[in-house]
Amino acid sequence: MSNKKIMLVDDEPLNLKLFQNMLKENDFQIITASNGQECLDQVQVAAPDLILMDWNMPVLDGLETLKRLKQNEHTKDIPVLMITGVMTSSEDLALAMDSGAIDFLKKPFEKLELNARVKNIILLSSTLKILKAHNHSLEDKSIFISSLLESIPHPVIYCSLEGILLMCNHFFEQLIEKDKAELLGKSVYRHFLSDEIGYHVQKDIELIQSGVAIAYEKNGFPGDKTFIISKNVVLDSHNQPLGIITAFTDISELKKANEENINNKKIELISSTLKLMHLNEMNTSLINDLEKVLPHATKEGQEQIRKMTGKFKMNMAEQIWNDFEARFESAFDSFYRILLERFPNLTPNERKLCALLRSGFSSKDIAVLTFQNPQSVDVARYRLRKKLNLVNDENLTDFLLLIDKQQTDKQPTTTEV
Repeated sequence: MSNKKIMLVDDEPLNLKLFQNMLKENDFQIITASNGQECLDQVQVAAPDLILMDWNMPVLDGLETLKRLKQNEHTKDIPVLMITGVMTSSEDLALAMDSGAIDFLKKPFEKLELNARVKNIILLSSTLKILKAHNHSLEDKSIFISSLLESIPHPVIYCSLEGILLMCNHFFEQLIEKDKAELLGKSVYRHFLSDEIGYHVQKDIELIQSGVAIAYEKNGFPGDKTFIISKNVVLDSHNQPLGIITAFTDISELKKANEENINNKKIELISSTLKLMHLNEMNTSLINDLEKVLPHATKEGQEQIRKMTGKFKMNMAEQIWNDFEARFESAFDSFYRILLERFPNLTPNERKLCALLRSGFSSKDIAVLTFQNPQSVDVARYRLRKKLNLVNDENLTDFLLLIDKQQTDKQPTTTEV
């Protein structure tokens, strides 16, 4: 990239010097201008590969300069990175993107961030030039892609490598509630949530560099809808990237239905467990009554009563646990998997205790369900804490309530397809 020209436009000489020092390790050819008018006067002769434009400047500010550059046939394709320290609201950033900026950078910023943005933009800009050089073959492909997009029953778009919307189907028009005439030729990123624009830009850069299709889950657009966003690169006959096809699959209703289903299963679990606890209390009372008869029975009768109550306790405990565990795994389908991945040495009884605590039961409740006394349950809880390596101030129940959610949150949102 040492032969690339960068034009720096800022009315503060110290800023110009600072930006030059930040970029000097790349051996760029640096051209400077102190305001928008100087930029316009120099730009056609200088022909920079990228312009770093300050927003607030005298004579002619950055936004107006950007608009004039994009209106000029000779300069409209020069990528412009807007730099701002004041105009930082989402509306300001959207305005810059609508006016033709390829990206924006908020002051203050680090040297690493500036160089990364500049390199990525130059890479994308170089790819765009290749795209234009193959324009004739692209026209034929455009007809095919346009027909393909309309045949897909989901919102689908085709963009340049810089995110300029080149094609879209009518489902995307319905999603955005705008006609193609208003959409084509403008940045697609402006339609995303403002605080997620950088995320989508980075995903496109990764896609172009890797050439491997990706899919990730995001809200994407303003509103409460959730989408699986699937992306792939369109290549020319020389396997060079031409653009990006993106499909948006609305999974909002599916997620809602899934959440409702899980909530219903949790309600069923609690209801079933309460019934089992009530039944267990009745059975315990019956067993206690039988044990009261022991002193009045013969020796043979006492032995029979002990065997009967022992067997009854065992059968009831197994029946209660089997019913509870089946409902629990249906309601918390990933809990056991994640728990055993992190703590593979748990015994069946410890796993059982984890499930009961995850369901919100107290030591007293657990004692009733498992035919134990509360003190025995407290001892088991203490041993479980040690096995899970919990520090003194960590609550065991809170830890188990969050264990599967924490693991889910750590999972990457992007997957190769």
